[in-house]
Amino acid sequence: MTSRIPLMLALAASALLAACGRQVAVPAPDAPAQICDSVTLPATVSGAGLRPTQEQGTAAWGEPPITYRCGVSRPAALAPTSQLLDVLGVGWLPVEGVGGTGFIAVTWPTQSEPVYIEVLVPEEYAAPADVLIDISAALGAPEQ
Repeated sequence: MTSRIPLMLALAASALLAACGRQVAVPAPDAPAQICDSVTLPATVSGAGLRPTQEQGTAAWGEPPITYRCGVSRPAALAPTSQLLDVLGVGWLPVEGVGGTGFIAVTWPTQSEPVYIEVLVPEEYAAPADVLIDISAALGAPEQ
């Protein structure tokens, strides 16, 4: 019986690694921008490992996947009075998400000519705003 435990642990670890390596279907951005190609995304976000995606300007981490799309359309909820979360110099607009929390970067790379970035965090993640720390660090502080 004890010889089965290591085998079961090995199988569980293999299944977990296989799940993290599977490609994630992330929709292409609405308005792809060349600057999106210059972003070096982190290997982990809030402890979740990077997973492959097919569309340019997209990324995903973990299971269920945290998704990233660089070059989305201007959010309809963005208004001059919108309250933004400032994370390492990048302004993020919280948006209602289906099955989780969404954020859109609205001051990157500049406030005058922003390229909008969407990050969706499934509800399974306890602190959804924590993922913005790793992503904002990769973006760097925007120019004003």
